[in-house]
Amino acid sequence: MSEINTVELWARRDSLENEAASLLGHMLFEFSRLDVNLGLCLVWVDGGARIESQTKAVQALNLKAKLDELARHVTAKLPSGSKRRRAYESWIERTNSVRQQRNNLVHGRWGVEAHKNKVVNVLGLPTSNAQQVIEYTLEELAEVNKELRELLRELSRLMDHWPL
Repeated sequence: MSEINTVELWARRDSLENEAASLLGHMLFEFSRLDVNLGLCLVWVDGGARIESQTKAVQALNLKAKLDELARHVTAKLPSGSKRRRAYESWIERTNSVRQQRNNLVHGRWGVEAHKNKVVNVLGLPTSNAQQVIEYTLEELAEVNKELRELLRELSRLMDHWPL
């Protein structure tokens, strides 16, 4: 494998940064769609019988609190061990996992490791011994967006087939 020259390295760096920025921007759109649709799912619990009060309550919740609220409804309304309940619980678990990843992505700082063809997310202050460095390929960032779109489709199916 031949050495990459400085000009090529800077071009790769710029390309990686631009593509990562685009993927992260799309991620914000996907998260906001998921967050809004989860909120609507909660507002329409019990067929929307308390839509006004639920709207006020739900709009004050962050994504974690919305997931906790959904889990509370699932536990209260769906039989333990049922296919419906397992489907909702699986969705909540997957969404919580992606939520935690989102927190890292948003609260970290970004850089590019052009030699490795990766973008780097660093959590923690530069002066901290507890910094955490996570490297991503562009494909891995694209997979996060794919998972977000799948979660949104799955939430829609759950709400259609098994409304709470």
